[in-house]
Amino acid sequence: MPDFLDSLRQLINPSDSAEQESSADAIPRAAAVLLIELAMADEGTSPSERVIIETAMREKFDLNQQQLDALLNEAETIQKQATSMHDYTHRLRGSLAAPERGELIEWLWRVAYADGHLDRHEEHLIRRLADLIGVPHQEMIRRKHRAAES
Repeated sequence: MPDFLDSLRQLINPSDSAEQESSADAIPRAAAVLLIELAMADEGTSPSERVIIETAMREKFDLNQQQLDALLNEAETIQKQATSMHDYTHRLRGSLAAPERGELIEWLWRVAYADGHLDRHEEHLIRRLADLIGVPHQEMIRRKHRAAES
């Protein structure tokens, strides 16, 4: 019975979860989960998509190779087990400034274009993620064009 009460207390007052959310890894982890979710949207991650994800994470969060590998392995595990991206989009929306959220959307577009074509599932997912993290439609389209040109 104490396990049930402890679980209930954790749901009502998730102090451990709050501490975890404020950890230095929470934002990079959330971004990596979204990038990997997108890469998986069209039948698995291609090597070109993986390179773009690694580049994005390395550039944005200044990670060395060991940190990058650990983060992406963790994000892949999370992505496989996640039933919703809400926690990750909510965290990013609350923690990133508007230009940073736009930059993330641009990286998502780059992942989508990495294999040479834009899959309709990828486009749908990016549009949904842009809305969830608070990137206006016009900015999302601007970022789409920038990614397509690069």
